[in-house]
Amino acid sequence: MAEILVVDDDPDIRTLIRLTLESYGYSVREAGDGLQALEALTEHAPDAMVLDVMMPKMDGYGVLRAMRQRELAGGTKVLMLTCKTEERDFVRGWELGADDYRTKPFEPMELADNLGDLLRTSQDTLHQRRQDELEKAELLDRLESAFSRPNK
Repeated sequence: MAEILVVDDDPDIRTLIRLTLESYGYSVREAGDGLQALEALTEHAPDAMVLDVMMPKMDGYGVLRAMRQRELAGGTKVLMLTCKTEERDFVRGWELGADDYRTKPFEPMELADNLGDLLRTSQDTLHQRRQDELEKAELLDRLESAFSRPNK
C-alpha cells in the first residue's frame, strides 16, 4: 500500500490523519514542521504528502519551494491541508506544485478518499489540472480588475 507523509505542527491533527489513513491500509510517517518534512523527504520519498501551510521553522510553501529547488521527491503527490482559504493561497500552492488543496476543518474519511483519488491520478493529469487552476485564477484576476475600474 502507498506511503503517506503527514506534515502538520498540530500533533492531534497528525494523529487523527495517521489513524484514519492507517485504517485505509496506508503506511504513514509524520513530521511536525517543514524542516522535519524535508529531512523525511530526503531519507525516503513517500507516494504522497499531506502538507499543512502554517507551521513553525518552515511553512508548507517553503517545503514545496525547497522540494523543487533540491529536486526532492519528484514523484510525491502533494495535498495541501490548511486553514488558509483565500484564492491567492490556493494559487500560491498551485504555482509551487501542489496537486490538491483542501481546507480545515476537514472530514478525515473524506481526506483519505481524496488521497486515494490523488494517488490514482497520473502526473500528466495533475500537471494539466494545476495549469487549468492557474489559468482560471489569472482570468478571475483580470475580470476583477476590469469590473473594479471606475467608469469614465
